[in-house]
Amino acid sequence: MIQNEIVPRLMLSHRVGPVPPSVVTAAARELSDADVTTFVAAIRGVDDALAVQYVRGLMAAGTSIESVYIDLLAPTARRLGSLWEADECDFVEVTVAMGRIQRLLRDLSQHFLADAARTETVGNALLTCVPGEQHTLGVIIVAEFLLRDGWRVLVGAPWTEGDLLAMVANESFDVIGFSVGCENRLSALKREIHRLRAASRNPNVRVMVGGKVFIDEPDMVTRVGADAYAVDARDAPKTARALLTMPPTPTSRYSAPEAAPHRGELSEVIRRD
Repeated sequence: MIQNEIVPRLMLSHRVGPVPPSVVTAAARELSDADVTTFVAAIRGVDDALAVQYVRGLMAAGTSIESVYIDLLAPTARRLGSLWEADECDFVEVTVAMGRIQRLLRDLSQHFLADAARTETVGNALLTCVPGEQHTLGVIIVAEFLLRDGWRVLVGAPWTEGDLLAMVANESFDVIGFSVGCENRLSALKREIHRLRAASRNPNVRVMVGGKVFIDEPDMVTRVGADAYAVDARDAPKTARALLTMPPTPTSRYSAPEAAPHRGELSEVIRRD
């Protein structure tokens, strides 16, 4: 619940503040499991300021905001959930910790999107998860990366099958993105991709997928009827832009594409751009 519901809602709700110069100029610093452990201790501590100070220290040392999102906040949410399940963290403590994450997200979100201002929109993207699945954190983080890249993004989960069909029929989307949390949802994903292509106002809509199952088995992209997969949120804007350069699908708009481009082919498209 913490990772999949509370954090995504907070991320959508708060965007304020300028980008600190140190964030722009500092050299990159990678985060480790030890950083997550330290941050979890800070956010569970008695001092409200400890977590904020720790994140500021990481950023001053060169950690990017995108790394804070992907490599710190998401693992922290998972860790809090594990502690709760193990009865090592009670409801009050979790509530306090999430309030602190809320304040951090309020500060970070517009920092992250500050360089997204563009004169033209790159494209329209619809992001969701398979109906019936609740794993929304990945969807929200991908949305932030696409917004920063200049995309117009409609994001929300969970949506019903009827909601999704109505949206793609009424508005033209260039890319539809699905996040898949577990392998047993792949048959539902394949069915949903086929239904959305059939109903899409844009006959050449492209489908991008994400999730560990596609990293482990890239051929699964073609098998579910998608066009490409993104390794993570950092990879999503490049993959989505590459999909825009693909030629129109020669088959019927009611059929899934015959093959998904290999990631190497996508990279070639990106370099040519």
